[in-house]
Amino acid sequence: MNYLKCKVAVIGEGNMIPSVVCCLLRAGHQVKSFTSRDPAGEVRRLAEIAGFSCLGNGEWEKNLEGHPELADCAIVVALTPEKMEEKAAMLRKIEKVANQDTLIALNSESITLDQLQDQMQLPSRLVGLNWTYPAHQTLFAEVIANQQTDTEMTENLMTLVRETWDKDPYLLKRGMGIRSRLIAAMAREAFFLVEHGYVEVADIDRACRNDPGYYLPFAGNCRYMDLMGTFIYGIVMEDLNPELSRAREIPDQFNSLMEISLDQSRTSQGFYTHTVDENEKLELSFLEFSREMRSLMDRYPFPKGDYPEEVGVTAKQEKTSNNHKK
Repeated sequence: MNYLKCKVAVIGEGNMIPSVVCCLLRAGHQVKSFTSRDPAGEVRRLAEIAGFSCLGNGEWEKNLEGHPELADCAIVVALTPEKMEEKAAMLRKIEKVANQDTLIALNSESITLDQLQDQMQLPSRLVGLNWTYPAHQTLFAEVIANQQTDTEMTENLMTLVRETWDKDPYLLKRGMGIRSRLIAAMAREAFFLVEHGYVEVADIDRACRNDPGYYLPFAGNCRYMDLMGTFIYGIVMEDLNPELSRAREIPDQFNSLMEISLDQSRTSQGFYTHTVDENEKLELSFLEFSREMRSLMDRYPFPKGDYPEEVGVTAKQEKTSNNHKK
């Protein structure tokens, strides 16, 4: 299946939906969006901030019930909360109305692909696909597969994401994502430092923004250690690792913040107190910052050959070349 100009359905709820729709419309897909909210206005707003127009092929539906029109969609992108029962229910709905050869791409941060595939009649067509906001501007795309996943579907999706969706994706073949694990490890240490009185929340943010936040868009973690001297980082980790937090439970303070967030959505109080107007201004600033940051990152791309499949090809070519020399 060539997914280049295929019709794509986007199903789910939440802030990410309009941004994903915007990304797909910009890539030239005809998009069907199934959500309880009307994303057209939000998609238009995001596109205008990003500096492009992308609303030519959008269709908006209120929900998936009673809509068998998924039969003409080659890909279904689904976004649900990180709850097993909600993801299982979504997969059952999709399988009722989608063709058997439809690729289903579902977000999953902590639930493994194997667990999700156990809920399906045709598990081979499910891949994990995680986004980050704003999906229409960032390079991020995390694709998750395993031994059950259809290899051809996965390869075609990777080509689509890289060449048409304007992403720099990576493929994980062991059925689980890594982005959330990395973020959770940093968050756990941050909570430990705050709880034990070493720092305030604002100190954490300044430390993250002004050090790793400065170089990560350029190099990532490992490439930056190579740049600065890997040996030094090894010495630091040898001293620090025994002292790092090994907490297995969410801190009480964060549990309280989760309850507030659940009741009051993204407004009011989290680590900081925000009014509705302040929240809207913050998001607008973030979208404008993302556009500028993406432009800067495009000026400093990673060297070619970093993709595992490209590395494999290069190694094979070098081996063949050496054999010829002999």
